[in-house]
Amino acid sequence: MAVRKPHGTVLSFIEAYWRKHQNSPTVREIITGTERSHGSIQNSLKWLESNQYITRRKRTSRSIKLVNFEAVDMFYGNQPDGLPIRGEIAAGYCHEPATEDHERLNIEYSGRKQNDYVLKISGDSMVGAGIPDGAYVGIRPVNDDYRPKPGEIVAVYVEGQGATLKHFFQKESIVVLEAANPKYEPMIFDLEANNLRVQGTHIFTHWQSAVLA
Repeated sequence: MAVRKPHGTVLSFIEAYWRKHQNSPTVREIITGTERSHGSIQNSLKWLESNQYITRRKRTSRSIKLVNFEAVDMFYGNQPDGLPIRGEIAAGYCHEPATEDHERLNIEYSGRKQNDYVLKISGDSMVGAGIPDGAYVGIRPVNDDYRPKPGEIVAVYVEGQGATLKHFFQKESIVVLEAANPKYEPMIFDLEANNLRVQGTHIFTHWQSAVLA
């Protein structure tokens, strides 16, 4: 279903915020950013959720998760060739990512799914896993209840610190994000004290860019 302009404005704000921060905006931030009323924003969010463009979690201020990136590109009038580049992600220590402006990576691979996207690697902490600085990695979004397999490479957002790509390990409430480079110490988080969200799983690495404007 095509996104009408009022709802598309909200959808594009959510996507732009996500590219910059690798996390969702609060409702208050959407109101401020779009200069629309609280009721109007809630109406758009309800429509976007009912039409499966976003999901929302209960009991958290950053409850919105964008699940249909292709709809955003259609709203901007972009040609849906290749995969959308949704910014940079740290392969080092967590940081707030830089952004790409609605570019796409021209690549073919088996098993493609609709919402797969690409992030550009910043840093060398995953070089031992064949993911060098400046490479592009394919990411497949996951549900909020997804539990990574031990050692799986995932894109993780840590509130207050930013996003990073790491090997994931978890024992009860303790999460360890482990690099593939011995010069980086593991990052350890207690889920009882830290808000951590797995954004997606690593599905491929592409070293040479073929970026479509």
